[in-house]
Amino acid sequence: MSQIKSSKIILLITIFLVIFAVYISLSKMNDDGVKSKGDDVIGLNLPDSEDTKENDFIVGPGLPGPEDMVYWYVPDSLKDNKLDSSPYFPAISQYSDSMNYTRRTMMTVWYFDSSEDLKNGEKELYGYVKEHGELFDDTVNITEQVLEHGNKRIFGSTNLNVTRYESEETSGYFAVIIKPFLSNLNNYFIIYYGTNEKSLEEELDTIKNLMAKEYYMANKNGYVRGLNDYNVTVGGKT
Repeated sequence: MSQIKSSKIILLITIFLVIFAVYISLSKMNDDGVKSKGDDVIGLNLPDSEDTKENDFIVGPGLPGPEDMVYWYVPDSLKDNKLDSSPYFPAISQYSDSMNYTRRTMMTVWYFDSSEDLKNGEKELYGYVKEHGELFDDTVNITEQVLEHGNKRIFGSTNLNVTRYESEETSGYFAVIIKPFLSNLNNYFIIYYGTNEKSLEEELDTIKNLMAKEYYMANKNGYVRGLNDYNVTVGGKT
């Protein structure tokens, strides 16, 4: 009898351990989605299929609402330095904020959840900055800074296409980020990384560091570009 009881106890313990191991495995799988801005999202090497071939990163449910999405590319340390509205540019989105990074550098973020809103906001912004300063097509390579920060939430190039802006009050870079999460999600950002003065060259390393800290691109078909001038014919993607 004692041997039978011992066998039953061993069997029950074995079953319990198997169930526990399965539970732990499922929990780890569920944790691979994007749950918050602070999570480290690492690419999952899944075989190509209709559901996965467009993206090397799996983005799960739980993306924040538009009021919070505006801070996706903002380092946590800057949230105490909010300016609420940009001191240099018009309010082109109801979801926007500006933050000081250092005494001489800052960033402004405008978030859009439709391509039409992006187009309308970008058109207004382009007209304003063209009137108040000079615009140039440019690139900013943040590869070195990304590696320094150990940022793993990136697919594609870190040599970013941008628009350089120079004026008497501020100079910096406009980056338009198109669908960084999934191709079927309408997420768009316009971000200005700039100075609180005319000189840009002296603050370039600081600005590149700011750009790299929270840079994110999980969608293979997502991309970064400069500002479009919708008053002229624009080739390529919008």
